[in-house]
Amino acid sequence: MSSVAEAQQALAQIHASRAQLARVAQCPPTRHLAFAALEAGIVASPAAAPYQLLAMIPLVLGLVLVVRWDRRRLGMFINGYRRGRTRLVIAAFLPVLLALYGASVYFVFARQEIWPSLLLAALMFGVATYMSIVWQRVFVRELESSL
Repeated sequence: MSSVAEAQQALAQIHASRAQLARVAQCPPTRHLAFAALEAGIVASPAAAPYQLLAMIPLVLGLVLVVRWDRRRLGMFINGYRRGRTRLVIAAFLPVLLALYGASVYFVFARQEIWPSLLLAALMFGVATYMSIVWQRVFVRELESSL
């Protein structure tokens, strides 16, 4: 077999792998909701003061479970901070997360009010669900465009 034929075969296998990944990358709604719950938990965590670090333990455990879930479903975990257009989705999402977390910290520590943190967490749940869906769509489109 010539090196050209081997290269063409390797390229065909890469395209087939990407096509397969694009088909299975469609997350069930519960996966988007799991991500959103973790992000909302981060925003709500100041409300657990002075035990905020303890409140993070279920969030870390939840992250581990989501990674395992993805690995079982896809055979791998796809990092949200990967190169490509999906990074733009993360770049739009992170300032929102940081702003809502910062506001949550402010309300708990400067104003000694917990309820705004819970409202901000509910807002983050909605934003994170939406952004998870957008991230998935961009990821799948990126895979499909490289076929």
